[in-house]
Amino acid sequence: MYTSMRYILDDAVKHKYAAIACPAINMETARAEVAAAYEFKAPLIFVIAPKHLNQHARAELMIPMIKTLAEYSPYPVAACLDHGSDFEDVFYAFRHGFSDIMFDGSILPLAENIARTKEVVKLCHDNDMSVEAEIGHVTVASNLSDDTPIHYTDVDEAKYFVESTGVDSVAIAVGTAHGPYPAGYLPQINTTRIREIKEVVGKTPIALHGASGSSDESIIQAVKAGINKINVGTDIMVACRDYCADKLLREPQVHVMQLMIGMENAAKKMVGHWISLSGSAGMGEHFRSEDRFESLCGHKPQKIFY
Repeated sequence: MYTSMRYILDDAVKHKYAAIACPAINMETARAEVAAAYEFKAPLIFVIAPKHLNQHARAELMIPMIKTLAEYSPYPVAACLDHGSDFEDVFYAFRHGFSDIMFDGSILPLAENIARTKEVVKLCHDNDMSVEAEIGHVTVASNLSDDTPIHYTDVDEAKYFVESTGVDSVAIAVGTAHGPYPAGYLPQINTTRIREIKEVVGKTPIALHGASGSSDESIIQAVKAGINKINVGTDIMVACRDYCADKLLREPQVHVMQLMIGMENAAKKMVGHWISLSGSAGMGEHFRSEDRFESLCGHKPQKIFY
């Protein structure tokens, strides 16, 4: 079922869980993520950032494939532009079938972030698309050390931002960061700040970006505090990379198709782990539609001939 992110996140707020949002950069990651959601009976949000769209995963290719996977699954699937920072990104995603937009003006002064976000909200709402925006910039993990001061989203600014823009969900900074952390660094998620923001934004869903690298317990507590969407990318990409590196080291003559199938399974396992942390397992049953998934995505193991 291809649907709006708003549809999924409204249910997450109602039932107090977090939907998992994953990057799809090729067929294998897209299939793996939908397969994990199917196995755990969970809703799923695909997120694709402009840098992925420009470097490799063009929307002209990815969105039709995502829609096909969604149409065969009985559980809801959305596709959101991730961290669009200018109107060119937004228009590209709008033209090529994304269900939703995440506009990130978090590095801008508050007034400018609000003004630009309002423009995106008007465009998208006029065309039945939901919008996520960010208040309080989520930084890059590689820039962090144990001495780096952590910036958290201001509670009053979050309330003002949501009320001023009319966004459908809001990403906040509460201790996580994008990308792989330096060796030995463990992010500390500020669950008190999550609760404070949740209290003032009411039923507006709140999103945790840069969740990879956090402890399992901190993610579980973040969901209990009020997180409704968890963006996880690095852990999935690392699982794919590490599987391929290990497989090629052990079997350098492995057929590339077998390599891709194994990589897909590694990604699926990692996504399943995150779904189990998020509380979203089983929640797809709230939306259940016709199930044709196995006819499209069921693996049929067989020998691959050279």
